[in-house]
Amino acid sequence: MIDLHNHSNFSPDSNTPQSEIVERAIEKNLQVIGISDHDDLDTSFPYSYRLKDPAGYLESLSLLKRNSPIKLLSGLEVGIGSSCNTPPEGEFDYFIYSVHSIPGIDDLEIDNIWTLYLEESLDAIKGLTGPGFFGHIEFLRRYIKGHRELDNPVLLEELLRRLVKSEIGIEINTSGWRAPYNESTPQPWIVERYLQMGGRYITIGSDSHRACDVGSHVEKALSLLLDMGVREIFYCEKGTYMPLKI
Repeated sequence: MIDLHNHSNFSPDSNTPQSEIVERAIEKNLQVIGISDHDDLDTSFPYSYRLKDPAGYLESLSLLKRNSPIKLLSGLEVGIGSSCNTPPEGEFDYFIYSVHSIPGIDDLEIDNIWTLYLEESLDAIKGLTGPGFFGHIEFLRRYIKGHRELDNPVLLEELLRRLVKSEIGIEINTSGWRAPYNESTPQPWIVERYLQMGGRYITIGSDSHRACDVGSHVEKALSLLLDMGVREIFYCEKGTYMPLKI
């Protein structure tokens, strides 16, 4: 149905042409596809990824949109942090706001890593308002030994509360189902808590870096949401939330 989180060869960590992403989305019978390449605003950490050729990126997407038989959206995964969170200007339909690093922290095995991640996330979203989506809550589970779960529910509650108040949505990132821990990112109980707190704006993203992963496990995410009583998900077009019935 929908996949808003895909990386093309305009991201340093992907070699997939934008056209192949669209072709794969059509093969998967998706209605809406978004390409959202990396643009980490904080370049102080080793694996920060800046968008290659922003003008060329948007121009390429614009050309593809003209001939796409499905809805194609121009997105950007903005790597935000406590020191920088202002997204770049341009004809973007939407932003995914993601926290990819914690200043001064290289060791993810320390006991309070989740507290530090949530504190950084809270600082990173200060002043931000929707439309837009907070990317892959529980991101660190990809890299922590044993995929240790988030363990500071107090700070998580505060993060969700602020996202709801600022009308920033969340994504169900399906890449977790491709990982050894085999769960969505975030886990269902976090999505449920976002809904209980009044959150509405949920989207789905595969976080693909290869064409074969475009649209992966979207049906699982839709089934999960239906079980929670959710009947619509959202995308953004030209900076406006748009509902899509499940």
